[in-house]
Amino acid sequence: MPEGDTIHRVANVLRRALAGKVVTGFEVVAPRMSSDAARFEVVGSVIRSVESNGKHLLVTFARGDEDVVLHTHMKMTGAWHVYRPGERWWLPPSDARVVIRTAEFVAPCFRPPVVELMTTREIAFHAVLPDLGPDIIRDEFDADEALRRLRASPPERDIATALLDQRTISGIGNVFKCEALFLERVSPWAKVADLDDATLARLVAQARKLMRLNRDGGERRTRFALNASESMWVDERTGLPCHVCGTAVAWGYHPNEFRKSWYCPRCQNVSWAPTTADEVGRLGAGAR
Repeated sequence: MPEGDTIHRVANVLRRALAGKVVTGFEVVAPRMSSDAARFEVVGSVIRSVESNGKHLLVTFARGDEDVVLHTHMKMTGAWHVYRPGERWWLPPSDARVVIRTAEFVAPCFRPPVVELMTTREIAFHAVLPDLGPDIIRDEFDADEALRRLRASPPERDIATALLDQRTISGIGNVFKCEALFLERVSPWAKVADLDDATLARLVAQARKLMRLNRDGGERRTRFALNASESMWVDERTGLPCHVCGTAVAWGYHPNEFRKSWYCPRCQNVSWAPTTADEVGRLGAGAR
């Protein structure tokens, strides 16, 4: 799934191509969207803004009565592209669920699982958007609010799961979660309630630093070594030696969370982590 740094870059590209331009064509081919597309007259409007909020991308069309917002979420399959009119697309047009056309550019969105049109007023009633936590990659990120939301986590929640909760902090994905926890030497299975404010603040600051270093494009890196194949500290490095102590990197699951955590058992002081469904169930029941 694209993380906040990826969607931030997508928003920057789309903004440079589309913001301030008049929409000459607008096509939507997505489940449950035909009635919404007919309800909103987007063609002829001006693209007011293109913004990311964590893993969500919002394109706002200025209209005389009320602005219309296109909301997309890429999850595991979606991708926005930008082309010149008449330029050949890299993916089949049949895979495009949204196409925005201006005189200068064509922006198709391929296979996004989430496509929604709504007015700015309707956003307040959206099931997800109003509850998103502070966007960690933005210049105006509210670190105090992020810490407050972490502290509000259920007492049994581990820190790895809390960092992935977009209602707590918007934008962090599995890669930056694993890497920040390693760099701060915190076990992914440590309970939020057991970590002091200073540790939580360092974790958030580390994740923010790594994401902002990757927001301008290029190969994602959290470890800036000469060997490009060693660009990660622990993420997806199962069995390989830790860059710090040489211990084999391991992984484990979390209760009610499908994404793994990679970690160094020695550096992060993890003696055991669940790797099967039964072990996850025992962990969720409080067994260690």
